[in-house]
Amino acid sequence: MGDKKNKKSTADILQESRHVLYGDEVEVATVLENVLTLLNRMDTRLVSIEKNTSKNTSTLTQMNDKLNSLTARVITVETDIVNVKSRVSDLETSSEGTGNLFEEVKSKTCFLEKDIEQLKRNNGDSNDSQSIKDELRKLESYNEKLKGKLLDMQCRSMKYNLIFTGLQEQRDENCEMKIRQFIHNEMKIQKPLEFGNIHRFGKSEPGKPRPIIARFLYYSDLDMVKKAGRNLRGTFYGVNEQFPPEIEEQRRKLYPIAKQARKEKLKVVMKRDKLYINDKLVKPDEIADDTEHKEPQRSTTRPNKRPRVNSTPERDGS
Repeated sequence: MGDKKNKKSTADILQESRHVLYGDEVEVATVLENVLTLLNRMDTRLVSIEKNTSKNTSTLTQMNDKLNSLTARVITVETDIVNVKSRVSDLETSSEGTGNLFEEVKSKTCFLEKDIEQLKRNNGDSNDSQSIKDELRKLESYNEKLKGKLLDMQCRSMKYNLIFTGLQEQRDENCEMKIRQFIHNEMKIQKPLEFGNIHRFGKSEPGKPRPIIARFLYYSDLDMVKKAGRNLRGTFYGVNEQFPPEIEEQRRKLYPIAKQARKEKLKVVMKRDKLYINDKLVKPDEIADDTEHKEPQRSTTRPNKRPRVNSTPERDGS
């Protein structure tokens, strides 16, 4: 009997719950209707959310792809930055070593030149002139070799440099930004380039901008910019390789010869201070000597004399 009193049906439990929540005055039908209305609203909102989600699926996919692509590019850029930093560090170390060696060779050359001058002065007062002359020739030969090595080292240190001329100079300018914009706008190069150092050099003159020297990290970039120099034809801009003064002096002698050969549609190749036309080495001194030895054509008419005029017209074929 006790178990039957404790057992309650589901209807009794719902009735008690209804009394607790709503009191006696609310009917079960009204409660169920309210619950149904709430469920319908929830269903409507869920359907709307599903529709919007299906519409934005393609957009979300595109955004995800772009984010993945951007992440990959960032990783690539970070790797490139690390490589560039490493390359710059190597170049700085190499430049420092080259500079020290350059100063050492330069000091030895100056020392030898002083010894040679001293021997030349002593040669006039010494009886053993032949031995001194032999020693002098050895020293001069060794000095020439040192000068050649010094020149070669200078060329190697300037291998990654290009000189830009004609760019207007402003106070507190950013030379690197100016060169990047110039290469992009005037030389039509879209590829991003890596530089080691960019600065102006030379003596300032009124109305004449100083040249800008740019050091490239990669020779392929330098070669691409040098070839794009054809886009500057007809302008007051210029792009040239950098060479030591001794080599640049020889190149100045070769420029007119190379220009004339190009006009004649010949194959022209210039390497440092050597010019090859149709694969044949051309020396400017020899060409200058040939020009000097040519005798000027003598005039067949005497000066200050009136030209002779025929009294009768010439006949055809006469």
